Amino acid sequence: MIIIWTIIKLLIVLGIVATIHEFGHFLFAKIFKITVNEFSIGFGPKIIQKKFRGTMYSLRCIPLGGYVSLEGEDSESDDKNAFCNQPCIKRIVVLLAGVTFNAILAILLFLGVNLSTNTFGTKVSKIDESSVAYISGLREGDTITKIGEKKVHIYQDVALYNDLENDDITLEFLRDGKYETILLKNVVKEIGYIGVYFDSNKKDENGNTLTYVDMIEPGMPASDGKIKANDKILSIDGTQTLYSSQVIEVVSNNPNKEIKIVVLRGEEEVELLVTPTVKKSFDLGKIEFKKENTTLKYSYYKSISTISQIVDSYINLFKGKVAIKQLSGIVGIGEVVSKTEGVAEFLSMLAMISLAVGIANVLPFPPLDGGKVVLVLFEWISRKKVPLKLELILSYIGFGLLILLTIFVTVNDIIRLV
Repeated sequence: MIIIWTIIKLLIVLGIVATIHEFGHFLFAKIFKITVNEFSIGFGPKIIQKKFRGTMYSLRCIPLGGYVSLEGEDSESDDKNAFCNQPCIKRIVVLLAGVTFNAILAILLFLGVNLSTNTFGTKVSKIDESSVAYISGLREGDTITKIGEKKVHIYQDVALYNDLENDDITLEFLRDGKYETILLKNVVKEIGYIGVYFDSNKKDENGNTLTYVDMIEPGMPASDGKIKANDKILSIDGTQTLYSSQVIEVVSNNPNKEIKIVVLRGEEEVELLVTPTVKKSFDLGKIEFKKENTTLKYSYYKSISTISQIVDSYINLFKGKVAIKQLSGIVGIGEVVSKTEGVAEFLSMLAMISLAVGIANVLPFPPLDGGKVVLVLFEWISRKKVPLKLELILSYIGFGLLILLTIFVTVNDIIRLV
């Protein structure tokens, strides 16, 4: 039953994301009076089909998205309203409309979900006297406004600060209506990281998160060491671990050092050897921040923070900071979908996937929308059309490479989960 429900949720997500994307292309094609041969929701055999004002509207059996068929998109056409006969600027707008609609969907969903969740600002409500921040001069009641050159508005901005090239970082805060600045020394630390996410729904009577593994990050030491979802981490190097915080602390203190992790898998105890990778971390010490009333402003800041993380992941991929084996395919997405509980989590996940699909499609790689835009830009600048045969060859090559990448990440996901 769980598998069936996961498949249903996955089909809903992929259907919505792909349909919204194609609707963007369709809408702007109609606005520009470009001939649209068909707009289909789903693939495969048709369920319902009706023609209206020159366009065939179809509902098909396989609910994995949809497509728009524009006259002259992939071939020559004598129709003056064909896509291939439109000015370059109109073609670029139509090509980018799908990505834009994915982004709009993501932003609206993030704003809505974040309005319904708790928000923690940057006003310090509690600070440990042994923390780096306290020793440097930060006190309870101070409101952090800037870290380095980056303005911060909510707790996530502080926790996810990632400009970690220097060990010493300036911190600006508001105290009694006046802005003050302090220098945090040795606040960037190298810690161990294995890529484990714990099940936040499994807590003890005091609210402490237990050591049940929820998900494993692809390509990370936990995945290589074969820690699996639903394992319970019992001990590390002989030290009993009752709470997720204990696991994180021990792992953090052992970068690049092999550790023995004992997990409970079903009713069997399994010993695993894992070597935490080195990860830079911005560590102010033990600090708690004041809970704020969630307003549209805070919802906006939370949405921007999440969107920035997704965009940064793509940037890091091209910079070589993220390995290809860390990518996930349809199986990995299915795993994430299966873990969602409640409407808010589902909508957040839908928003993240919509944005990720939009960003992926804008990459300058045929046959993606971004690759097609590059070809139109070349035509615009050179005033010469790219030969249709060459365009098709590039699309076939690109499609083949995408298929190979899809196979690779899918196999990688399966190996990780088995």
